[in-house]
Amino acid sequence: MEYKRITSKGGVNIPVKLRRSMGIEPRDAIELEVNDRNELVIRAYQARCIYCGSEEIHLKKNGKGVCRACADQLVDEYVKQKRKELA
Repeated sequence: MEYKRITSKGGVNIPVKLRRSMGIEPRDAIELEVNDRNELVIRAYQARCIYCGSEEIHLKKNGKGVCRACADQLVDEYVKQKRKELA
Protein backbone atom coordinates (compact mmCIF):
# COMPACT_ATOMS: atom_id res chain seq x y z
CA MET A 1 0.00 0.00 0.00
CA GLU A 2 1.31 3.42 -0.97
CA TYR A 3 0.70 6.49 1.17
CA LYS A 4 0.46 9.85 -0.60
CA ARG A 5 -0.66 13.33 0.36
CA ILE A 6 -2.89 15.47 -1.81
CA THR A 7 -1.12 18.61 -3.02
CA SER A 8 -2.42 22.11 -2.29
CA LYS A 9 -3.84 22.11 -5.84
CA GLY A 10 -5.68 18.80 -5.34
CA GLY A 11 -3.21 16.61 -7.21
CA VAL A 12 -1.74 13.25 -6.34
CA ASN A 13 1.49 11.83 -7.72
CA ILE A 14 1.12 8.19 -8.75
CA PRO A 15 4.42 6.33 -8.25
CA VAL A 16 6.15 5.03 -11.40
CA LYS A 17 5.96 1.43 -10.18
CA LEU A 18 2.16 1.62 -9.87
CA ARG A 19 1.71 3.49 -13.16
CA ARG A 20 3.79 0.94 -15.05
CA SER A 21 1.91 -1.98 -13.51
CA MET A 22 -1.32 -0.35 -14.76
CA GLY A 23 0.08 0.52 -18.20
CA ILE A 24 -0.23 4.27 -17.55
CA GLU A 25 2.44 6.56 -18.98
CA PRO A 26 3.03 10.27 -18.27
CA ARG A 27 0.38 12.46 -19.95
CA ASP A 28 -2.01 9.48 -20.43
CA ALA A 29 -5.64 10.03 -19.50
CA ILE A 30 -7.04 8.16 -16.51
CA GLU A 31 -10.52 7.47 -15.19
CA LEU A 32 -11.46 8.24 -11.60
CA GLU A 33 -14.49 6.69 -9.94
CA VAL A 34 -15.78 6.24 -6.41
CA ASN A 35 -17.13 2.72 -5.90
CA ASP A 36 -19.93 1.56 -3.59
CA ARG A 37 -17.44 1.18 -0.72
CA ASN A 38 -16.50 4.87 -1.06
CA GLU A 39 -13.06 3.98 -2.46
CA LEU A 40 -11.37 5.97 -5.20
CA VAL A 41 -10.71 3.74 -8.20
CA ILE A 42 -8.07 4.80 -10.73
CA ARG A 43 -7.68 3.07 -14.09
CA ALA A 44 -6.22 3.76 -17.52
CA TYR A 45 -8.73 5.65 -19.67
CA GLN A 46 -10.48 3.52 -22.26
CA ALA A 47 -12.50 5.40 -24.86
CA ARG A 48 -16.07 4.14 -25.05
CA CYS A 49 -18.97 4.67 -27.42
CA ILE A 50 -20.98 7.65 -26.19
CA TYR A 51 -24.22 5.85 -27.10
CA CYS A 52 -23.86 2.25 -25.93
CA GLY A 53 -20.64 2.14 -23.89
CA SER A 54 -18.82 -0.31 -26.17
CA GLU A 55 -15.01 -0.20 -25.99
CA GLU A 56 -14.71 -1.03 -29.71
CA ILE A 57 -14.44 2.49 -31.09
CA HIS A 58 -14.88 2.97 -34.84
CA LEU A 59 -14.90 6.79 -35.05
CA LYS A 60 -13.50 9.47 -32.76
CA LYS A 61 -14.33 13.17 -32.94
CA ASN A 62 -13.41 15.81 -30.37
CA GLY A 63 -12.46 13.12 -27.85
CA LYS A 64 -15.79 11.30 -28.23
CA GLY A 65 -16.04 7.76 -29.56
CA VAL A 66 -18.72 5.90 -31.52
CA CYS A 67 -18.74 2.15 -32.21
CA ARG A 68 -19.53 0.75 -35.67
CA ALA A 69 -23.05 -0.41 -34.75
CA CYS A 70 -24.03 3.01 -33.40
CA ALA A 71 -22.32 4.80 -36.32
CA ASP A 72 -24.28 2.63 -38.78
CA GLN A 73 -27.52 3.36 -36.93
CA LEU A 74 -26.80 7.11 -36.95
CA VAL A 75 -26.10 7.05 -40.69
CA ASP A 76 -29.32 5.10 -41.34
CA GLU A 77 -31.34 7.58 -39.27
CA TYR A 78 -29.69 10.51 -41.05
CA VAL A 79 -30.44 9.06 -44.49
CA LYS A 80 -34.09 8.40 -43.53
CA GLN A 81 -34.44 11.97 -42.24
CA LYS A 82 -32.94 13.45 -45.43
CA ARG A 83 -35.22 11.32 -47.62
CA LYS A 84 -38.25 12.61 -45.70
CA GLU A 85 -37.07 16.19 -46.13
CA LEU A 86 -36.59 15.74 -49.88
CA ALA A 87 -39.92 13.96 -50.45
